[in-house]
Amino acid sequence: MHHFHIAYFRQGVALQYLGRHADALAAFASGLAQDPKSLQLLVGMVEAAMKSPLRDSIEPTYQKLQKMKLDKSPFVVVSVIGQELVSHGSYGASVVVLESGLKIGTCSLKLRGSVFSALSSAYWSLGNSEKSVAYMQQDLEVAKTLGDQCGECRVHGNLGSAFYSKGNYREALTNHRNQLVLAMRLKDREAASGALSSLGHVYTSIGDYPNALASHKQCVLLARQSQCRLSEARQLGNVGAVYTALGDFANALKCHEQHLEVAKTLGNRREEARAYSNLGSAYHSQRDFDKAVSYHTRVLELAQELEERAFEMRAYAGLGHAARCMQDLARAGGYHQNQLDIAQELEDRPAQGRASSNLGIIQQMRGEYDTALELHKTHLALAQELGDYAAQGRAYGNMGNAYNALGHHDQAVRYHRQELQISLEVNDRPSQASTHGNLAVAYQALGAHDQALQHYLHHLSIARDLGDTQSEARALANLGNFHSGRGEYAQALPYYQQYLALSPGLQDLETAGKIFHNQGYAYYCLGQYRDAIRCYEQDLGLAKDLQDKLAQAKAYCNLGLAHKALGEYSKAEECQRYLLSLAQALDNTQAAFRALGNLGDVCVCRGDLPAATRFYQQQLKLAQKHKNQKMEADAYSALGSSHRLQRQMESALSFHSQELTLRRDLCDQQGECQALGHLAAVHMTLGDYATTLQCYEAQLVLAQGLRDARLEARVHGNMGITKLNMGLFEEAIGYFEQQLAMLQQLSGAEGVLDRGRAFGSLADCYDALGDFEEAIQYYEKYLSVAQSLVHIQDQEKAYRGLGNAHRSMGNLQQALVCFEKRLVVAHELGGDGGGKAHAYGELGTLHSQLGNYEQALSCLEHQLNIAHTAGDQSLAGEASGSLGGVYQLMGDNETALQWHQRALDIAEQIGCGRGQGRAYGDLGLTYEALGNFERAVFYQEQHLSVAAQTNDLPAKTLAYGSLGRTHHALQNFAQAVMYLQEGLRLAEQLGRREDEAKVRHHLGLSLWASGNLEDAQHQLYRASLLFETIRHETQPSAENKIRLLDLQTSTYQALQRVLVSLGRHDEALAIAERGRPRAFVDLLMEHQKGGEQAVTSDLYTPVSVEHMLEVVSRQRAEVLYYSLAGGFLYSWLLSPGKGIIKFHQVYLGESGGERSEFHEGGASTVGGGVNGSGQSLEQYISNAREALGVDSHYSRSTQSSVPSTTASPVRERRAVNRSPLRALYDLLIGPMEMGLMSSASSVGRHRELVLVLEGELFLIPFALLKGSSSNEYLYERFSLISVPALSGLGASVKVGRRQPCSICRL
Repeated sequence: MHHFHIAYFRQGVALQYLGRHADALAAFASGLAQDPKSLQLLVGMVEAAMKSPLRDSIEPTYQKLQKMKLDKSPFVVVSVIGQELVSHGSYGASVVVLESGLKIGTCSLKLRGSVFSALSSAYWSLGNSEKSVAYMQQDLEVAKTLGDQCGECRVHGNLGSAFYSKGNYREALTNHRNQLVLAMRLKDREAASGALSSLGHVYTSIGDYPNALASHKQCVLLARQSQCRLSEARQLGNVGAVYTALGDFANALKCHEQHLEVAKTLGNRREEARAYSNLGSAYHSQRDFDKAVSYHTRVLELAQELEERAFEMRAYAGLGHAARCMQDLARAGGYHQNQLDIAQELEDRPAQGRASSNLGIIQQMRGEYDTALELHKTHLALAQELGDYAAQGRAYGNMGNAYNALGHHDQAVRYHRQELQISLEVNDRPSQASTHGNLAVAYQALGAHDQALQHYLHHLSIARDLGDTQSEARALANLGNFHSGRGEYAQALPYYQQYLALSPGLQDLETAGKIFHNQGYAYYCLGQYRDAIRCYEQDLGLAKDLQDKLAQAKAYCNLGLAHKALGEYSKAEECQRYLLSLAQALDNTQAAFRALGNLGDVCVCRGDLPAATRFYQQQLKLAQKHKNQKMEADAYSALGSSHRLQRQMESALSFHSQELTLRRDLCDQQGECQALGHLAAVHMTLGDYATTLQCYEAQLVLAQGLRDARLEARVHGNMGITKLNMGLFEEAIGYFEQQLAMLQQLSGAEGVLDRGRAFGSLADCYDALGDFEEAIQYYEKYLSVAQSLVHIQDQEKAYRGLGNAHRSMGNLQQALVCFEKRLVVAHELGGDGGGKAHAYGELGTLHSQLGNYEQALSCLEHQLNIAHTAGDQSLAGEASGSLGGVYQLMGDNETALQWHQRALDIAEQIGCGRGQGRAYGDLGLTYEALGNFERAVFYQEQHLSVAAQTNDLPAKTLAYGSLGRTHHALQNFAQAVMYLQEGLRLAEQLGRREDEAKVRHHLGLSLWASGNLEDAQHQLYRASLLFETIRHETQPSAENKIRLLDLQTSTYQALQRVLVSLGRHDEALAIAERGRPRAFVDLLMEHQKGGEQAVTSDLYTPVSVEHMLEVVSRQRAEVLYYSLAGGFLYSWLLSPGKGIIKFHQVYLGESGGERSEFHEGGASTVGGGVNGSGQSLEQYISNAREALGVDSHYSRSTQSSVPSTTASPVRERRAVNRSPLRALYDLLIGPMEMGLMSSASSVGRHRELVLVLEGELFLIPFALLKGSSSNEYLYERFSLISVPALSGLGASVKVGRRQPCSICRL
């Protein structure tokens, strides 16, 4: 033992000579711990203390110990010297000395308690909180054992502060509450004030601001009662800090200014610095960073004057925070580095952790995530070393944010979960709220949207429970952005609105502007453009208040896009020009590039494509000047699109090819996908569907490589559209069904919207297939999706599709309802153009179909007014053309010409090739209707020229058809045939069956007129088959059905005449049967539905002579078959077993004073041997009805136009010489008399005669006809059966047998 104490003694002496007095004292104390009885060590320790810097403070105490005869007590001497070492900041040595004292030991609990207290302070100062707290708890036990309430109160205060610093707020609250109870029991005002102040800090940390405010206010009252101005000043600062946290800036400012005033009155520079620091924090919370910087700078100046490094460190922290919020990251980094340097100099481990955390956040904002992570790990290590649980939670949170920014979202979730666990354990509710927000961001990035949403909602709930408006606002903004990011714009809007309701109290104009921007974007995506404009205008106003030119530029950009969507192109252009001006002032290339592109887009919407191209060319020059390949690719994309719209396909292909090359050079696979899509669009416009599909297949491979299911689904949709354009509707449906199947796997509103649009595409397919019922079902699904998402634009498209499908089915009233709803929706979209104008246009067209010409004109005039208001010349041209079309239908061709001329003028003015072509065509049709065929030819030639320039094949088809008709009317039959043959080639190429049928019809007439009967009959026959197919396989509207029926009937009549001219009377009979009025057959089929399917299916079976003769043989009756064809009456007598006995034809002239469509064939094409009656069928019937005393509309019209006093003498003689009924007999029965007699097998009523009649022939009283050589009326000779077609004989025979004498009921 002696050996040990000598070693410690010598060590102590050596250290003393080296000037290491504290370490020398620790050596002596360590020796005494080994040998408490060593007087040498005790004396050496006292001498060393007297020779150390401790002498001034320890000498008086030692003298007292001498008087008390305690100077020879090793425990007392060691404990006194240890506590003095603590007072002088020699914490390492003090710990050794004091713990040596405990080893020496004492029976005095009070003395031991003082050592425990000193040790807790020393370890706390060394940053060893665990040992510090352990000694505090031993100190507390001693105080309780001694009944020392003062000591107990003191220790509870120390424990509370220790737990608070570690972030263990639950234990902190418990100890400070105990401290307060004991202080009040002891009536110790100072201790009570300390307890209340500490409680206030804990309440603030857990977000319990009402209790925090109450605690600090009580401190202020206690300070005033004790007239302690310094305490009052500090407590005012604490009250102000709580008001700052509550967002009550006015009261916070008032408190901090009072704090400053008291500090200045006291001349306390340190307190003055604290007040300035608090004022800086208050202004920082209001985002008035300039003022915050000025106050923190004042703190820095005072700290440097006072040489207070701790205050200087605090000032650097405040300055760093302000610079960070001002986005001055370089300066912020410098300030926080100074903060760290001072913390290291002071060996202040908690401060080092905070500074490392701040520097980590700056590095993260710079994108230096690895450096940020290292700094956050340093913070975490320090927090773990200090046992600071709350700081560990903050470090985990910052690490989670860094990993999230790096894209390591799994790691981010792991760290944020640790952060959340700590905040739950320490009951740090504000931290819990922010951690839920951080977890939500990480889960959202992982695609775990349900979990993300739950955490966002937890954040909001906790923030509201705490009454933390700032945190609540952040949660609301995050929830809005979450839903908006998923395309759930309707769900996002309430959160943005709630944020903006809180906004006035937040005093955060910058964030309010961002929320207005996001809210505007949500409205924009929902198609609610007027609401979007309102939000963007608020955003712009705030940006102007903040003098933030970049924010103003963004707001102008968005405002312009919303105005463009409404068709308000002048306002849109104005906004984009403001954007361009600001971009140039800011020297912001990206913004200038965007402005030029947006200006080009406005010109495209106006139809001013040359102007659009000029803006896109400026974009390209700007991109090339700055050598920005991405912008260059975007410019090529825009140029390609504008040239495609101008039908300049070679240029469009060139630009999009350059775009594709650049995207590949940039390794931009998303951009490469877009470029392939653009190339596909050009090839599709060119009709090169094979190359189009190749582009989409390449795009599909890229989409699959990117694992972008949404893009992949869209490519399938585009491939479906390609097949749709190719007329391969079944294949198109397959692609759209694949698209739907892929979209089913996607979540979020955008996936739902894409599904809705896929339903719309399927509807388009079925519409094209003529399956309008199926189309309507899919349009209704599309509408349902659009309504569920409150997506107005898609509702408008769905109503349009529904309206067109109903119109195609002939449900014009239902179509009218759909188009009216579309108009309502278009009004909801707002604006003075776009959808509303087109809705008026389609509604007007439908009214014209319904014959509601006044309503049609009203709608189209609305469309025109909207076009003028919006400055949309293209739309004005479209409306003018439609108005001309309505006036043409009304027969007012002169007014129609004026409107079509106006449409042409507008199209020429804006350089719209398609518009010019359409107007030329309309003018040609109007002049054709006026009979001015030379002018019609001129305009149709212009129409054809424009169509050729723009490669508009459908327009070329129509132009060729019109030129063929007009040249035919001018009797230029060779030219007519040439044009019609070209039209036929294009119609076949495009698969336009109705156009093909019409062209074949007119080509047949022209070939007939030029004497080419064989080719004429071929074309007319093909036309008749096509008309029949179209009527059977599609569901045309009632109006279109009638129009097609008229054309079909005309074709059949022309074909009969050609066949008769060729002497092929039997074939002419078959065509006559096929050409019977189909409306009758349609009606018969409708009546027979579900009953006699075999019969109904036979009604449309192709007719042959053999089939007709079989029907006659089964009937066992003679058949007189009549057919009226262009002024000719054809009749055939058919007998059972004998076939066609006789054919007869007679020319009666044009009926009803109307000009036949094929008059140009004339009698000259029929050949000789044709009887002419010299009297029209109308006159025959009128005379017969008058003779019978039956009122006749024929006789009324004759009498009103020709007075009886001027009646023709020829007619008078005819009436005298031959009765009207006898004349009808001679016309209709006489030519067949010999045949009827020779085929007679029986006489009387048992012999049947079937009359196959059409048109006016049904008005003839056949039963009352008799010839000059017979005294019997026809009904006495035959049992008469009248039918409209031989194919309907089976159904009519039964009726005939119930009423044997089918005498006409006149």
